[in-house]
This record gives sequence, C-alpha cells and structure tokens, in this order.
Amino acid sequence: MSKPKGDATSVLAKFSERFGLVQKHVITIPPANSKTRPINQSFGAGQNSNSKAKKEPNMSLDISKLSEIKGLLGACLVDSDTGLVLGTEGGSKFDLETAGAANVEVVRAKLQAIEALKLNDTIEDILITLGKQFHLVRPLDKNPNIFVYVALDKKTANLGLARLQVKAVEETLSL
Repeated sequence: MSKPKGDATSVLAKFSERFGLVQKHVITIPPANSKTRPINQSFGAGQNSNSKAKKEPNMSLDISKLSEIKGLLGACLVDSDTGLVLGTEGGSKFDLETAGAANVEVVRAKLQAIEALKLNDTIEDILITLGKQFHLVRPLDKNPNIFVYVALDKKTANLGLARLQVKAVEETLSL
C-alpha cells in the first residue's frame, strides 16, 4: 500500500519554503470504509470556509503495484497544483518529496512550452534519461493536475514495460 509522506501541513510548508508557494490547500481523505468524502477545499481571500461538503466517490491513491516494476528506485503520486506528495512507493534511497516537488516544475515548464508552441496537445509522459537512471513523469488522463513520478535503475529496468505498468496503475486510481 502506498504511504503518505508526512502530514499535509508539513509537506505544504516544506514545499512553500522551497518554492515560494503562497496558496494553501487542505485535502481530506476518508478512511477506506467511508462511502463519501468532503470535497478538497482551498481557503483564501473571498472564500467562505463554511461551504457545505459535496458527496464525491472515494479516492483511490494506491500506487503499491508500482513496486512490481523491475528496477524501481521509488515512485510517488503528486498534485502539481500544490506540490503535495499524495502517496509513495519504495524510495528508501530517494527523497521522494523533493523529487515530486521538483518535477512539478518540469510538468509546468512542458505545459508552458506546449502552450507557447500552440501544439494543441497533452502530455502522455515525460522521460528524463540520466547516466544511471530513468525518470518517468506521467500526468493522469482523468486528472492532469495529478501525476505519477517513477525513478528507475537504468541497468535493470525495462523502460517499455515500466511505461505499460505505470499506465496500468494509473487506470486503477480514482480522484
């Protein structure tokens, strides 16, 4: 099972400090047996914190199947609006919070490039090849503001199979 990395407040504070983020988002995830959950709420100037919660389907943030990818160094599910890491898998030798937050900027830069070039297209995935690692970033089809980040050992991973496995896990997620 994927495990959240720190509470939302500490992760947001860490990200805000590092990247100068000024918006605050509160995300409430219900227990697994709950039938409904409150909507994500963002409170700022002009917003009322007394708004009624709407019923929405449960969220499934389980990325544990990513552990089956050969050569996995670490993986996380990230909200690109806030930089919040929603879940992690593996990563004992990897700071997934920092990697997730840094890749928010990668996704934003690519989206800006697509817009500037008037490509009228979306990101399927972003591959970064390092000397010893592959880094794969895949925005979710259902919610492009959330992405899966996977770091792989270049010697042992099969990139094609890894991409298929990431897509398969993506299809099991519901947000």
